[in-house]
Amino acid sequence: MRTTPRLITPARLVLAMLLAGSLQAAPVSTTSQELEGAVEGCARHLGTMPVALGQELSFPLNVASWNIQKSGNPGWLDDLTTFAGDTQLTFVQEAALFANLAEVRPNAPLYQSFSQGYTSGDLQTGVMTLSTHAPTMQCNFTRLEPWLGTPKAAAVTEHALSGYSQRLLAINLHAVNFTLGTEDLRQQLRPLKTLLSHHRGPVILAGDFNTWSDARQTLVDAALARYGLQPLGFEPDLRTTAFGRPLDHIFVRGLAALHTEVIPVRSSDHNMLRARLQLTM
Repeated sequence: MRTTPRLITPARLVLAMLLAGSLQAAPVSTTSQELEGAVEGCARHLGTMPVALGQELSFPLNVASWNIQKSGNPGWLDDLTTFAGDTQLTFVQEAALFANLAEVRPNAPLYQSFSQGYTSGDLQTGVMTLSTHAPTMQCNFTRLEPWLGTPKAAAVTEHALSGYSQRLLAINLHAVNFTLGTEDLRQQLRPLKTLLSHHRGPVILAGDFNTWSDARQTLVDAALARYGLQPLGFEPDLRTTAFGRPLDHIFVRGLAALHTEVIPVRSSDHNMLRARLQLTM
């Protein structure tokens, strides 16, 4: 019997927390103390949750990362299906809940791990990690844009690996954008750095980092390098830019790229990143 894809919505996430005590979420309204508690709870469960039968990723691993611009432009589903239909992990930013992203793989299970960000009326968007195999756990974190007051989200999922005792930590990030300095971006990275310090296995951190200045890029590079993450290179580098700097990145630890590419699209204001990864740990 085919496994039914599971949409991990905020409501279901809360239910899972109550039943299993394993998944932690940090909503926008949390205090610093509540956020720290959520981060500690998430870190405590890394590598401890049971793995469902047959739900293990294998290498080489095809991944993609794409800011989909709220699924608002014609052709986005065709592009996602064409260029990410063969991936095991797809990191989508500005994913709209009304869009049925499961259609990317209509004949196979596709798990959707959603972390809510911007909401306006019936429109709910955030980051969504699509995976061909069920994650063992998920944590959500948000950070408010200081000027607009709207949240930017991060979804953290953990995945079992076939033939390896270690697990893969996958982080899907949409970084805060409209800031005068870098402090809000630094604060948004804090819970992610805590998880990186606790996790001993390979890591993929992908998304729209909004690195439109030297200061923002330097902050991200330095913060992630401290935990062993390095950015993947792209040649030719056709990534979407602002003020001459690429906005989208894929950082990895314990993994090497067998192939990388940037796919120009017209269905979003961001081009799509793709990579084929091999384990090195």
